[in-house]
Amino acid sequence: MRNPALLASSLLALLLALQDAPTAHAQDVGDMRVFGSMQSLFMHQYSYSEINIPEARLSLEEKESRNTFAIQQLDFFFDKPIDDAFNAFVDLEFQLNYSSEKRWGSLSIQEAWLNYSYNDAVNLKVGLLFPAFNQYNEVKNRLAVLPFIFRPMVYERLLAQRFLTEDFIPEHAYVQFSGWLPTRNLMLDYAVYVGNSEASYITSNHPDGGIDTDLNPNFEFLSGVDPTDINLKLFGARVGLRSPGERFRGGLSFTRDANNMRERFGAQKPYFSEEAIRLMPDDAKRYRFGIDLSHKHGDFLVEGEIIKVVYDLGKAERKLDLSFEQSFVYTLVGYEMHERLFSFISAQWGDYSFGLDADYFTGTAGIAWKWRDDITAKAQWVLYTERMENVVNEDGLHYGQNTRLHFFLLGLSVLL
Repeated sequence: MRNPALLASSLLALLLALQDAPTAHAQDVGDMRVFGSMQSLFMHQYSYSEINIPEARLSLEEKESRNTFAIQQLDFFFDKPIDDAFNAFVDLEFQLNYSSEKRWGSLSIQEAWLNYSYNDAVNLKVGLLFPAFNQYNEVKNRLAVLPFIFRPMVYERLLAQRFLTEDFIPEHAYVQFSGWLPTRNLMLDYAVYVGNSEASYITSNHPDGGIDTDLNPNFEFLSGVDPTDINLKLFGARVGLRSPGERFRGGLSFTRDANNMRERFGAQKPYFSEEAIRLMPDDAKRYRFGIDLSHKHGDFLVEGEIIKVVYDLGKAERKLDLSFEQSFVYTLVGYEMHERLFSFISAQWGDYSFGLDADYFTGTAGIAWKWRDDITAKAQWVLYTERMENVVNEDGLHYGQNTRLHFFLLGLSVLL
């Protein structure tokens, strides 16, 4: 974002103009609907970490407690029906008490697309969009209508850097064909899509005024574009089945893209041998596989997802017998205690660290009370534990680390 102040002032002018326009439900501007959602939270966090260094016979402990209030997420949605076949949609998102003046949080365009619907079986969406991958990817930003304060770990926007979200899910695509077809007792969903490579490839403005890219900077003239060849782009698909009332849903997902090993080595070079770095490709082909299921029986909801990520490491895999795999498993049991009161417990496991002997487990429980149709109060408890073994620092010293985080969260979601 080259000029945050200019963008913020332009947005304010737009919102003031919309406020003066004739209103109906959710700020109608002609045929365009302007609406939104926000979620505020209070978070208490207690953290404990133990580092063991066997070679030095040393053990270190760290503890920390913190409390904070925040506007976790604020979204403005612009929906424009053009005719019976076309409509456009924009999602403008603010995070964590956004202030360009104080450099807090972030402002981003999460979605901006045009959709053409020929019929239920044929839809074409073009622009910045959330592609179909398992059940949560397309709705991960609709935080106000989900029961969570913290979403499943790989979908939680506030933890995207911690859990390397782009390793596990395709964050965005740019063209998607989708639709559904009726079968005997179920409906068959499908989606195929294409998009850019992962975000670490995208060019950006460098403080010296040039364009920062890990490819040849002599050919880069714009920030925010993907300089990679077509064979590194994202290609993906999902096929699923659902019952007419959607009490049952299930599907299989697949993507193929590339991991930016130049960027990854810059962050994790001590974890790889010099021979491995020399033999590994600059761009490793990445394949994601996903399975999702959900079933509602009476007042109970049971759902789950599995994500498996594998890489083609070229010569390093063949000569060094070196392979990287990443996994994420999520399951939830929910109970509708009342038409306005929903409770849940969830367990999650993953090995998110790339090139490390590490995994984590998350247990969480929560409740969501729909006070009014547009206001929901939430409470959630999260226990996160992480184990890392045989980690090597820049000095070649081996160590292990065990981390435990407790979160107690209170949230309030409002549909605007």
